[in-house]
Amino acid sequence: MAILQHCCCGCCSLRVGCYWIASTWMTMQIAGIASAAKNIVSTTDGAVPVSDAVNIAIYSVGIIIDILLFIGVMKEKKELLLSWVIFSVCCTLASLGVAIYVTVVWLGVIHASGDASELAALLIGPFLAGAWIIWGFVALITAYGCLVVYSHYQNLRDGVVEGGQPGMVMTVQAPQPGLAPGAAVSFTSL
Repeated sequence: MAILQHCCCGCCSLRVGCYWIASTWMTMQIAGIASAAKNIVSTTDGAVPVSDAVNIAIYSVGIIIDILLFIGVMKEKKELLLSWVIFSVCCTLASLGVAIYVTVVWLGVIHASGDASELAALLIGPFLAGAWIIWGFVALITAYGCLVVYSHYQNLRDGVVEGGQPGMVMTVQAPQPGLAPGAAVSFTSL
């Protein structure tokens, strides 16, 4: 049985929620590519920042994964839905690692600055707090998106159709001699 039965507090199906999630993430990844491309173009020394090049690569793969999510939902290919969940979890864990690393480095800068540590703490503290708030918000959205997509994956795996009921297959066989009419009809759960 799926973790969630509906998306967005029951206002739409998991299928529609998967489309919404793919669209939202694709929009955010296109914005990320645009931001990284702007940073690359605005460099004056001609050196491409490594972080921006890596971001463009990751966001490009993310767009491909989002397209696969669209296709998986349209064609009911559960494996494509699972690939989106795996990619999203991996990216979220990687971004957590980067956030922890940046925090440790900046705290090291504050500690090493000596007399100016109070000023550095006043300048860097709000930056770190804002970065962690943004990371937490994106992590929550990602977790909910993974729940919706994984729930739809479970429905496809278990053969549950859009309305939440298991699918039924009706087979009709030719009546055998000696059976009452209608005795050859059988129902099988998917």
